[in-house]
Amino acid sequence: MPIYVLHGFRWPRRGIRHHIILNNIDDAAPEYIVAPKTSTSLLQSLRGFYPHVMKALPNLRFVEQYDPADVSSRALSQPFAFVADKVEICQLSLDIGEIIGQGVPAEGWGALLELRDQLAPGEKVGWWVVYNGDEQREAPMTKSLTNDEAYEENGDENTYKKRGGKLRRLIK
Repeated sequence: MPIYVLHGFRWPRRGIRHHIILNNIDDAAPEYIVAPKTSTSLLQSLRGFYPHVMKALPNLRFVEQYDPADVSSRALSQPFAFVADKVEICQLSLDIGEIIGQGVPAEGWGALLELRDQLAPGEKVGWWVVYNGDEQREAPMTKSLTNDEAYEENGDENTYKKRGGKLRRLIK
């Protein structure tokens, strides 16, 4: 259940969906962009569209907020994800002043602002504390039409297992 301290900006979910659909990124799931295939596909897409910007952001990554205790319908799709050029995971504690004091390189700051202007104009670039209670959260499930026992999808990393009478997808 990591808590992240990150430098970056919020990317509204609507913008994520538009980017994925308009650019025909088949391997991307817009509702949870930290999944390995989605993250890789989105980063490749951004490198293709903004190569000069992405050269200055070699450690760019995505972070999602998620609270597994929230079972409301709004919890299924958070309104945004984070695009970050610097990410620290808080174990038990950390000196936030030290992390922020390290800052980010000027070139990276400028590149992140440029990327923000392309993906999420008007969003604040800054330091954020983000909670994700289950990084490996289960994706929405669909039942097999022929068998509701456990099965593995063809050569994919997605494994389906039966739990409590329902099939659930586990992302590795």
